Amino acid sequence: MTGAGRERPRDLVVVSDLHLGRGKNPRLKRWYRLEAFFYDDDFHAFCEWLCRDAATRGLRFALVLNGDSLDLLRIEPEPAPGGGALERRFGPTVTPAVAARMVRDILGGHPAFADALAVVLAAGHEVIFLPGNHDLEVQWAPVQDTLRGAIAERLAARGAPSDALARLGFEPWFLYEPGRIWIEHGCQYDPEGAFRFPLRRRLGDSPGAEALIARDVPFGNFFQKYLYNGFGPINFIVPSSRANYRYFRFLLANRPRLLFSVARSHGPFLVQLLRRLARAPASGWHREAEQGHAEELAELAARTGVGTRLQEIDALKSSGADAARVTSGMLRQTMKLAAGGALVTLAAMFVWAAAWRAVDSLIMGFGWKALVSLALYVVFGAIGVAALVAAALRTQSEEPPPSLEAAAERIANIAEVPLVVFGHTHDEGVDRLRASGDAWYFNTGTWIALFSDDLLLPRERVQYTFLRVSGRDAELLQWSPGRGRPIPVVLLEGNGG
Repeated sequence: MTGAGRERPRDLVVVSDLHLGRGKNPRLKRWYRLEAFFYDDDFHAFCEWLCRDAATRGLRFALVLNGDSLDLLRIEPEPAPGGGALERRFGPTVTPAVAARMVRDILGGHPAFADALAVVLAAGHEVIFLPGNHDLEVQWAPVQDTLRGAIAERLAARGAPSDALARLGFEPWFLYEPGRIWIEHGCQYDPEGAFRFPLRRRLGDSPGAEALIARDVPFGNFFQKYLYNGFGPINFIVPSSRANYRYFRFLLANRPRLLFSVARSHGPFLVQLLRRLARAPASGWHREAEQGHAEELAELAARTGVGTRLQEIDALKSSGADAARVTSGMLRQTMKLAAGGALVTLAAMFVWAAAWRAVDSLIMGFGWKALVSLALYVVFGAIGVAALVAAALRTQSEEPPPSLEAAAERIANIAEVPLVVFGHTHDEGVDRLRASGDAWYFNTGTWIALFSDDLLLPRERVQYTFLRVSGRDAELLQWSPGRGRPIPVVLLEGNGG
């Protein structure tokens, strides 16, 4: 509750993981092949309702787009003229200029989305973009300018006040209100979705930018761009070890020809790409990226009031599974496996030769000698297979990565907030953070279809989930277009975020 004379804090409405792609192809009058968001009119109606509801209650709010609102990863490539084979297949390196062009195409394919944001701004409320692992480029100035330009056109068409566009904001990582809430996408706490150097606003046009963009790629992003996009519109997937298993099992059972076709067409390109990633990087890019990240971190800590605590939160990220590191590790492991296999083979041949001579010198019948020889074959074969399997599976021992909920608990303690909000997983949920007192963790899920072939979930495959925060209270809701109002999200015990 606010005391006498204190202004009530703005309400917050948080949505995440819309994953807008190129939208509808005007030439073919069909949606682009990799589009996942077909719900522009529903989102527009949702924003109109938010404004009507706020006017009725006499409140102001900020609509927070908590990462992966735009999808610059699951998108059809448009290579530059003269590009090589890799670029023609997978698209150019996403520099600030390339990202701005992609965002312009996305907004052109989703005019109702841009107009929905204009509705919110024209009514006197705020819109805040946060980055995710599919749209980390939102922190770059050319991308922000493209968004401002598209929304400004919609505001002008509505005759909105001249100051409306000033209420469109961008944060490079998180939204923090002291003593109240911490909001971020959450990918940094996922081993398959974390960047080593996520703060890269200053590095967009630097000499080492292309090396940073190419090498500091989460392993999940790598799989999405270079493999999953090849499956086309069959389904959207959040890359993770468990999801990978489920998805490939589904493809093997239902679309085996597609699976083998993609493997055949993408195989040579993936090998070429893996070899490129495994090369020694150009000197200086890592140092430049680390320095740029540290400078932005210090600036962000001072501006937001988080102070030195921000370094503690930054240290929570999982940053050991980016594509370059994993690729190098895989190649090193393959070389070790080959060398180990060669040594095992030589040792086995030596021992086998000695054993054969020993068997041959035994004074026994031919049948017994054959039986002893067969036994030796089996024993040596089993030892060789076991050695190869052990070498292939041998990994560095390390602690299991913390879950997003564990990271939320740490953030609640460090930032001293009762509410921590993530997206990223596409699984909406709410959990009490018991070790943090009366703190709560919310996940806002997604607005696109879920892949759930073997799970019985108490939800529709498409569910428009959002979090409404009023004061220090938060409620997870879903927008119901048929009813024209929100309704509660159905969550069962153990069905948390």
